[in-house]
Amino acid sequence: MNIEALQSSWSQVGEVGPEAVAYFYAHLFESHPEVRGMFAEDLGEQRDRFLAGLGRIVTNVETLSADPSFVQQLGQRHARLGVVADHYPAAGASLLATLEHFLGEQWTPELAQTWTTAYGVVVELMLSAEEAAA
Repeated sequence: MNIEALQSSWSQVGEVGPEAVAYFYAHLFESHPEVRGMFAEDLGEQRDRFLAGLGRIVTNVETLSADPSFVQQLGQRHARLGVVADHYPAAGASLLATLEHFLGEQWTPELAQTWTTAYGVVVELMLSAEEAAA
């Protein structure tokens, strides 16, 4: 996984933060309308948490395996909200679509693979915490 590319691309997308998060949720709800009911009508606070959480994960990706507590707690919170393993691929696809949209020509197959790998690691940590809490 190319951590430098991951962090650099997130930094670029982070510059349009709220717009990118709005795009993510629009994509998620359009492609998977069945999950819309899991969210409050007003997504303002959720957008802020999503942006902050993903930013924290990407910023600390190098130490994630040594200290997975933030991601594990995130997994436990998602589980309490009704998120199940089948929801993660939908969110991942929307995240990748968002990154591709905002990075444009900088979105390469290699960068897509880096993000896919990173997302997979995060999901594994979230799901393992969910299973441990069950």
